[in-house]
Amino acid sequence: MRIVTVVLCVLCAVSFSFSQITITSTDVQALYAVNKGWRSLQSQTLSISMNIGSSSSSSQTWIVPTVAWADTMRNDNLVPSATPYASRFPRATHAQRSSYSYSGTIYTSYHYVRLTTDSLIDLGSASRVQESGKDTTYYNMNYLVTTLLPVTFGKTSSRRDSIPIFAGAYIIQRSTETVDAFGSLTVPAGTFQALRTKEVSISETTYPGVPATKDTSTYYSWMTKEGYQIDITTKDRNPGSGSIPITTITYSYLVAGSTGIADQWISLPTDYELYQNYPNPFNPTTAISFSLPKAGDVALKVFDALGQELATIASGERAAGLHTFHWSGEAYPSGIYFYRLSVVPSARRDLVPTEGRNGQAGDASTGSARAYVETKKMILLR
Repeated sequence: MRIVTVVLCVLCAVSFSFSQITITSTDVQALYAVNKGWRSLQSQTLSISMNIGSSSSSSQTWIVPTVAWADTMRNDNLVPSATPYASRFPRATHAQRSSYSYSGTIYTSYHYVRLTTDSLIDLGSASRVQESGKDTTYYNMNYLVTTLLPVTFGKTSSRRDSIPIFAGAYIIQRSTETVDAFGSLTVPAGTFQALRTKEVSISETTYPGVPATKDTSTYYSWMTKEGYQIDITTKDRNPGSGSIPITTITYSYLVAGSTGIADQWISLPTDYELYQNYPNPFNPTTAISFSLPKAGDVALKVFDALGQELATIASGERAAGLHTFHWSGEAYPSGIYFYRLSVVPSARRDLVPTEGRNGQAGDASTGSARAYVETKKMILLR
């Protein structure tokens, strides 16, 4: 179960005797209470190590260290009937709205879930983009069990999806989540009893006559009954235990609900960043966002699995800040696609973007890492 996180330099030690906790449907119901919302803070491009502990039946202690946070998103809880798209999600018991504006364009997203005594189910979302002369809404319909309840130490759940690409070619996605540790989690708001979840995700792609390719990644998150959650991105896709390199920390917590429609991004980005498309998998439309710390010439393009360019989503000069564009795969079959962002800062138009480590690219002649190129994978599921 992922909801979001803060600062984390987790030290694993057995000091206080915190008992195991159980997160029930009633606890999750409180997280979706009307007039409340979720606020997410994030710290990216970190070069620190954290002790994440280990899978253990003994109590552990995790401490979130102080880092520089950026306000990323706020989700306000609503009754589904109070949203404009309730008729499309008749089984929803709860809804959330996130909204912000940038450069005269307003982005508003409504996310719908169904909560029962034994599960939390993702039903999908409706995303509205209001810009000069255009008012477009994109829908993503799901029925995905994201969390089996109650959540307690030792509980394991698995998911498997098969995505056809064309005759004889397909993608198999498997993920297993295990609540493998418990103890105390110290966040800026205080110290709380928490559960740690380890998720192992495997994506296997098969083409006729070609050996299957397999990609495995491991993720960690921490959650409390009070609604605090930490999610981390590790430098290594499959880290072990103890102290490991961390690149991103997300901190989420409950706040009083907002009466406004659009929450503003608090500050400009400090780094170039191409975000994972949402939703993913998608059918047929998905949103792709990227952030620029300074103005630059951008090119955002989509490619098929063979590297053939399919579309240019955005190009030209863009101001510093967050930018979101939508791409429709309606004319294309199910399968894996790639989107690539290249940016040349306005002051350095002499640079030639060439992809390198960590998305950084440099001048082909000088090696200066001042241009940016990054590519990500997305899945179209028709």
